[in-house]
Amino acid sequence: MIVEVCASSIASVKNAAQAGADRIELCSALGVGGITPSKGLIAEAVALDLLPIYCLIRPREGHFIYTDSEVNVISQDVLLAKEMGCKGVVLGALTQNFNLDKKRLKHWISLAGSMSLTFHRAFDVVTSPIEALQILIDLGFNSVLTSGQEEKAIDGLVNLKNWHNNLGAQITIMPGSGINASNCLEFKKYGFKALHLSGSKLLPSISIPEKVNSKISFLHQKIGESNQKNIRAVVDKLTN
Repeated sequence: MIVEVCASSIASVKNAAQAGADRIELCSALGVGGITPSKGLIAEAVALDLLPIYCLIRPREGHFIYTDSEVNVISQDVLLAKEMGCKGVVLGALTQNFNLDKKRLKHWISLAGSMSLTFHRAFDVVTSPIEALQILIDLGFNSVLTSGQEEKAIDGLVNLKNWHNNLGAQITIMPGSGINASNCLEFKKYGFKALHLSGSKLLPSISIPEKVNSKISFLHQKIGESNQKNIRAVVDKLTN
C-alpha cells in the first residue's frame, strides 16, 4: 500500500521519509484541515528530494464553494506547484448544490499538466458520491481522498469498501482521517491501494519567561509534527 503523510513542516517531511512513507501531501494549518502551503515551504520540501510532493491547493479553511477571486488564487497556486516541481496536486471545488464544480475542475486539470490529481475531502460532502466518482474518473483524476463521508475513515468503511469494490480499478480510493497503527490493517484487508495519515504528535510547549505577555493567545496554540514512531508503526504493519 502507498502510505501518504500529510505534512505541514520540513521536519514532518523528514520524519515521514525516515519512517518509510511513500509520498507527502504538503499543506499548512492542519488544525483546520489543511490549506495551501507557502512558496517557501514548497521550495524547501521539493529541494529535499526525499519523497514525491503532492501539494494541497486550498486557499482557505471552511467549505469548498469558491468565488471567482478564490478560483483565480487556486489557478495561480496550481501553476506554482507545477513550476516548483511538485509531482501532484490535491484540490477540489463544489457548486452551491454540493455537486462537483466540473467547469472549474476542468480548468485546473488543464493547468496541472502531467501532475497527478487527487480530489480532496470535499468529496465527503458531495450529495451523490457514486456519480461524483464517475465524473472524477472521466475528468482524469488519479485518486480521491475520503473518509467515507464520516468524520473518521474507520466509521466510513462500509462506503469506502463499496466505492473501492465498484470503481477502485479506475480511481484510487484513498481512506484518510484517523488512520493509525490500531486500524490500518482493516483497510489493508479490503484491498485499498493507499492510505493517508498525519501520524502527528503535539510538540512540547515553549517556555515563556515571566516578563513576556503570556495572555496573548497565539503563544499557547498547539503545534503538531508528523512523528517517526507513529508513521513507522503503520508502515511496519502494512508491510509485514
